[in-house]
Amino acid sequence: MFTKNRPALIRYASTITRDIGLAEDIVQDAWARFIAAATIQTIHEPDRLLFRIVRNLALDARRRRAFESRLFAQDETDAAQRIASDMPSAQASSEAADELSHVMDAVSRLPERTRQAFLLNRVEGLTLVEVGMRLGLSKSLVHELVVSALEHCRKARRQGGPRR
Repeated sequence: MFTKNRPALIRYASTITRDIGLAEDIVQDAWARFIAAATIQTIHEPDRLLFRIVRNLALDARRRRAFESRLFAQDETDAAQRIASDMPSAQASSEAADELSHVMDAVSRLPERTRQAFLLNRVEGLTLVEVGMRLGLSKSLVHELVVSALEHCRKARRQGGPRR
């Protein structure tokens, strides 16, 4: 009976679940339940009972899948909302803008050669040798100029404002 009805049972379950793999699992489960029922009682309409078991299991599976889909979709939405933003807070942005303003003011007050060496090295990313070649200075002098500029900027940051 199972072998004869199996293709029809799978088609029936797959129309309900819209998933052929799940339908095959349901038919197997239905057969196991049918056998268990047949061992305890006499079944007068076995085909009808088997189709009823498949229908009930397929409907349960469809409901469970819909519930899980809603549940996990909600969890993903909630999780996405709980993830901290990479954006700094308004206060942090304001403080950073103030700090940058103080540092840029400090840089603008550096002597020309020191400012150029500093900007070429720290902003444009040139090595000390490349800065030296561009400005016609030795590597060691460029190093001294950059260190001097960094110290000047650190003092300006600590003071929280332009140095007068």
